[in-house]
Amino acid sequence: MKSFQIRSKMVNSVAVLYLKGHLDAHQVARFEKELVRMIKEGNFNILINGQDLSYITSAGMGIIMGYIDEVREKGGDIKLCALNERVHETFDLVGFTEIYDFVPNEQSALEKFKPLPVKA
Repeated sequence: MKSFQIRSKMVNSVAVLYLKGHLDAHQVARFEKELVRMIKEGNFNILINGQDLSYITSAGMGIIMGYIDEVREKGGDIKLCALNERVHETFDLVGFTEIYDFVPNEQSALEKFKPLPVKA
């Protein structure tokens, strides 16, 4: 089985998920668990950094699609950055480039997030 790693950190008010390796159907539950954890903690600005992501299946893309409405309803967004050409083409083939921001690098992506509304 190919290797997959995920780690996360907060950068200002953005939850950044770093994906590394081969995100296939066997690993998708780990990815979803981390994404759900971020959302449950109230992090609605989410950046997926795919600099070290070598492969993603439709199941992995489905996880991202499954949470976009929830985070946008709460004033946030999910953006993707630093994808290699092969992974970017996979997202483009299924139309994700029409729905999500794909940004060349992490710093540029972080600057594109709008501050979330203050909770009353």
